Amino acid sequence: MDDEGELLKKKREKMEEEEELAHETFKGFFKAKKKEELHTEIVIRDTLGQGTYGRVRLVQSAEAGSALTEARKRTLTDQQKKDPDFRDFLEPMGPQSFALKILKKSEIIRLKQVEHVKHERSLLLETSHPFIQKAYRTYADDRNLYLLTEYVPGGELLSRCRARDSTPPLDDKEAQFYAAQLVMALQYLHSDMIIYRGLVPDNILIDKQGYLKLVDFGFAKKLKDANDCTYTLCGTPDYLAPEIVSSKGHGKGADWWALGVIIYEMLSGYTPFYAEKPFDIYKKILEAKPTYPNIFDPNLAEGVNISTGEALNSAPQGLLPRLMRYTPPGPDNKPKASESQRMGCQKGGPEEIKKHKWFRGLNWAKLYNRQVTPPWRPMLKSEEDTSHFADYRDSLEESGPFLEQGKQDLFKTWDNFDPTIATAQ
Repeated sequence: MDDEGELLKKKREKMEEEEELAHETFKGFFKAKKKEELHTEIVIRDTLGQGTYGRVRLVQSAEAGSALTEARKRTLTDQQKKDPDFRDFLEPMGPQSFALKILKKSEIIRLKQVEHVKHERSLLLETSHPFIQKAYRTYADDRNLYLLTEYVPGGELLSRCRARDSTPPLDDKEAQFYAAQLVMALQYLHSDMIIYRGLVPDNILIDKQGYLKLVDFGFAKKLKDANDCTYTLCGTPDYLAPEIVSSKGHGKGADWWALGVIIYEMLSGYTPFYAEKPFDIYKKILEAKPTYPNIFDPNLAEGVNISTGEALNSAPQGLLPRLMRYTPPGPDNKPKASESQRMGCQKGGPEEIKKHKWFRGLNWAKLYNRQVTPPWRPMLKSEEDTSHFADYRDSLEESGPFLEQGKQDLFKTWDNFDPTIATAQ
């Protein structure tokens, strides 16, 4: 490696060390804060997104910047503090940016989602992975629930794909880079019996270094064991596995199906089961015979007629037909094949996906350690740059109505930092 390459490597490693230091600092900083202090300390900025119960806002904290400044100083030896090369570590850090999810208690109660929201909070607080958004604190007031997380400023992955005037939107190397991170994030969740069920474009963001972050655990559920399944119909139609659509019971395999849909979309610009009406989407999903563009790498659709979607043999070896494998029910209306036949759910588990020919040449360990150069890094003008997100009007109804004490008690555990796993309804 030449001097310039070695310098870039050291710079990248230093940035990752700083990222980890920042996360640990913020976690301790916000955990020590009283909720009354958080309301006065945090400055609310732009809206990043909105949903059924409320919205997500960019917020900033000057005190968090000061805490990080002190943490950076503590990492230096006395000799390093005198070294000009480490001068930046002694400079005061400005206000730090975060994402604050604001949920209206009244709407959560009206839609009967109290246990569901508590479960989402618990799962997000207990997870820790390089490609999953970090949560720092939850707190509440008389009207709202608040979930404070890291800010992921690069916007949605597939928004970037759609913005590119090229066919395909991403080349194979770029798609492999992003798909591999999703594989490792799902593998981590599944190892703890958590099914994500939210692998859709809105929930895959790019951080400031160019790596992915899974966000929003609204549909996630913790299973009892490897044989457990759930029957809730939830998610975005284009990304639903057929066992979800048919209400046959689903588990980890639903996430691997969605991964196949995402990979297809990254490389084509559209989903494999696209139709204008949801009913027609569901019909295509249950048929499970997507066609494939002729620009796709042969390893993606090996063993399938790309024009008809029909299998050419009993066991196609292409990555996508193995991720989106499903045998429709027979005349007796019983499934002939369960999701256990899908890649990722068989004996080899996710490691089988990692070894597939389409991922050949990828260094999984280096990628996990964020040592692979991303194909794209977002251009950011400042710490509070939101240019990679859609514009939203500010709401005049940011907070829900005041609730009586009996209803307030439904959320009495929300202020506890330590997650308590509850059973999803």
